[in-house]
Amino acid sequence: MKRAGTIAALLLLVLCVLAACQAPEACAQSVPEPAASPRPIACAAVGELAEGQANAKRYQSPSQPVEEYIYLCLLAEQESIDISAYKVPTEQVVELFTAVMNAHPDLFFVNTGISYTYTSEGEIVTIKPDYLLSGEALKVAREACDKALDEICAGVDATWSDYEIALYLHDYLCLYFAYDTDYEIYDMYGFLTTGKGVCQAYTLTYMQLLSRFGIDSGVAVSQSMNHIWNVITLGGASYHVDVTWDDPVPNTDGMAQHSNFLRSDVGIAQTGHYDWVSDAACTSDVYESTFITGITKPFSYTAGQWFYADGAQRALLAVDFSTMNAQRVLEIEDKWLTPSGQSYYVDAFSGVGAYRGNLIYNTPGEIFAVNLQSGVSTKIQAHVPDGMQIFGLWVMDDAVYYSVSDTPNGQMQTQSCSLSGLVDYLWGDADQNGTVDGRDVSAIRRYLESLPTLCHTGAADLDDSGTVDARDVEILRRYLVENH
Repeated sequence: MKRAGTIAALLLLVLCVLAACQAPEACAQSVPEPAASPRPIACAAVGELAEGQANAKRYQSPSQPVEEYIYLCLLAEQESIDISAYKVPTEQVVELFTAVMNAHPDLFFVNTGISYTYTSEGEIVTIKPDYLLSGEALKVAREACDKALDEICAGVDATWSDYEIALYLHDYLCLYFAYDTDYEIYDMYGFLTTGKGVCQAYTLTYMQLLSRFGIDSGVAVSQSMNHIWNVITLGGASYHVDVTWDDPVPNTDGMAQHSNFLRSDVGIAQTGHYDWVSDAACTSDVYESTFITGITKPFSYTAGQWFYADGAQRALLAVDFSTMNAQRVLEIEDKWLTPSGQSYYVDAFSGVGAYRGNLIYNTPGEIFAVNLQSGVSTKIQAHVPDGMQIFGLWVMDDAVYYSVSDTPNGQMQTQSCSLSGLVDYLWGDADQNGTVDGRDVSAIRRYLESLPTLCHTGAADLDDSGTVDARDVEILRRYLVENH
């Protein structure tokens, strides 16, 4: 679906000041400053960062790029940033400032509006930012951001490829965040703390998450669409990823589309994007011929495998992303009836989630868990109101959440039920003595050292990676510290 025109355009205001202006202040010593003396200032003005602005021209510096210099000054919360040495023309300053903001999600505390001074020759002398947060308030906000980012990143397995990491983070944002139809949240901090945001918030947050795993990313910006999205690098090639457009509006619980995931320039244009500006050319279409783009629900990982639900195939499938081959692991034989009860829908509306080695899925009226190690299938006690059916689910923490309605396109209601007691072994109880304690840490360690021990590998695989390793030891130790 297209969201062009949904974000109010921000105006660039230029106000000439007739009175003489004072020379700008210098930056703190911790921020390198270019060597130059400002020329007499003729005017001052103000500007507003517009989301649809293109990337700025790269200016040269005696010591460092102008974008890097401005970024360091903003981090230092400088009231006045002298860029006279870069000889930036006035018509480029807002574009330049936009490029800095788009490249650094951690600048959420900087307002999009700036004021600036310039010479009679039309070259910028100083930029005067406006800071939304500073001091202790900024420290608290940064800690909140880091905590939220840590929680998201904790779900990433150390064995995953960059592709799998990019997919997981994409699906996570689609699953647990919503598009801000009030058009108020534009930054990463607001997005992470409120659970909603516009395209700029999605883009900056995704960029920051990818950077934690060393995955390079930039942005594509379309003034015509008033829209921004990511361009990421995998295996030396660049691809478009528009998380915003893959998250349905109005928000649909349990949905994560993939039609805008890893697209070429040609491919992203086919989904409705146009007139964008980006530093990278996306020429590879290697992922566009795969089944991924047609999947409308998130992928789940447990026991060393990725799984997804395919409504058209009426099945749950396991996929190997290294080969892009999928294998059916469970057929959905139940049918979703129309409200009259006289006919049924062709597709299945199962969702799939993962929990401690179990695959969680739904039929029209029930939820089941299949333990992938033992093969035991357990029915979850889920309430479905009369006249309604289950149209998908997702797992979060120790609960499964599921959507119920009378039709696939009807008003969905969200229900939930606990999963904490479903496994046929106690999570973390590696020595199978009925309790989780320090002896289980010892059992896992002895198992890793190939020493004689009783170690239930399912219970010991605390991160659902499919193997027992040192990470499971650390997870169990942290769990015991926090809970005992």
